[in-house]
Amino acid sequence: MASSRFLSFLCCLLSTQTVPLITLAQPAMLYHDCLPGKGNYSANSSYQENLNQLLTSIYTNTEIDSGFYNLSHGQDPDKVYANGLCRPDITPESCRACLKSASENLTTLCPNSTEAIGGSDNCMLRYTYRSIFGIMEGLPYFFVYSLNNVSDLIVFKQSRRTLLDRLRDQAAAGNSRYKYATGDTDVSNSSQKIYALVQCTPDLSKQQCSDCLSQATGLLSQCCDERQGGRIITPSCNFRYEINLFYDPAALGKPEKLPTLPVPAAQPSPPPTSTGRTGKASNIAPTLIIGSFPMLFFFYALARHPSMIFTIFF
Repeated sequence: MASSRFLSFLCCLLSTQTVPLITLAQPAMLYHDCLPGKGNYSANSSYQENLNQLLTSIYTNTEIDSGFYNLSHGQDPDKVYANGLCRPDITPESCRACLKSASENLTTLCPNSTEAIGGSDNCMLRYTYRSIFGIMEGLPYFFVYSLNNVSDLIVFKQSRRTLLDRLRDQAAAGNSRYKYATGDTDVSNSSQKIYALVQCTPDLSKQQCSDCLSQATGLLSQCCDERQGGRIITPSCNFRYEINLFYDPAALGKPEKLPTLPVPAAQPSPPPTSTGRTGKASNIAPTLIIGSFPMLFFFYALARHPSMIFTIFF
């Protein structure tokens, strides 16, 4: 369903940590972060038991059909919190299957981590030792983008910004079940279109959702300014844009949940600014892309997937 050719080139910004080579053998997880600084739990502990039961209760829950799961299990100090967010154009069955796969992969990739986040094309899953309901968080964030560049950057950026701003306002106006929006726009002086999908976890307020998506679009200059397609994923919101239709309009069609706003006239806008942490100046160096085993991983990825690229920033 993806319209851009994506690579699988994983890049981790870790100053003192070594990324285990086993992560190369996990194709089902498109991106993930084990958040090693958040602590670990012991094998066969109460925390692990609560985590396993909580994740199972998410992907076996047939009562929730909105694509957003926010649950907790256990008692302090071993209580576990988790939420799962699926794309709005997939079925509840596909959503649960995606979250099941994410649960299995994330606990395998992040053994003993008390907090972790990861996902694939169709869903995102995160779990932690702390309450995350109604809290907007922008870290860690992840980039995925096309290798193809646009021909008229100035016009493309203006059209893209206008579309993303409009969809941001529509998604933020959603309710406690859905906060997403999809749409497209014509690129001025061109037959080209841009399609986009933006989404927040629906536990956020209208202002939180708007702020989260604004900060996420501010990261475009770090990865995707010239790209024909790209996406930025954060724990609380995400967006994706492409020059081809990548979502299923027939599976959406929820006008009562997403009011249509008038399209504002395209006006020049300043380039997006780079931000890393919510409410703080970024201390992230985007140029430090290579991890602990750069050449080995680069040639491995290039040999396996010569036409695709995937980058992760922490």
